[in-house]
Amino acid sequence: MSAHLLVVDDDDALAGALAKELTDQGYTVDVAHDGEEGLERILAGDYAVIVTDVNMPIMNGVEMLALAQTKLGKLLRSVIIGGYLPEGKPAGLEHAQFLARPLAMPDLVAAVKSELN
Repeated sequence: MSAHLLVVDDDDALAGALAKELTDQGYTVDVAHDGEEGLERILAGDYAVIVTDVNMPIMNGVEMLALAQTKLGKLLRSVIIGGYLPEGKPAGLEHAQFLARPLAMPDLVAAVKSELN
């Protein structure tokens, strides 16, 4: 059985490319297009890893993960993608993998595999 992942990104083309790469690696992938939709899916689903962009309309990826973790009462395995990386990791997300853009697909796959182990 493959791991069930969620990709959250407001860039439809990038979200599709990320989902395709992860599907090609054997994962089952759902896609959300903003932080609010991502939060709804996280609260309704059971995802092994959440892959999210930082900068999105409505709710950014860091806010989405922090709120989901608070509501669920548990840490979420996550890979956070951004154009820049913050100094230090945001509180509550110290365990997350952070990847800078431009993103190399082998780095994404490695980060997901790391979160699954």
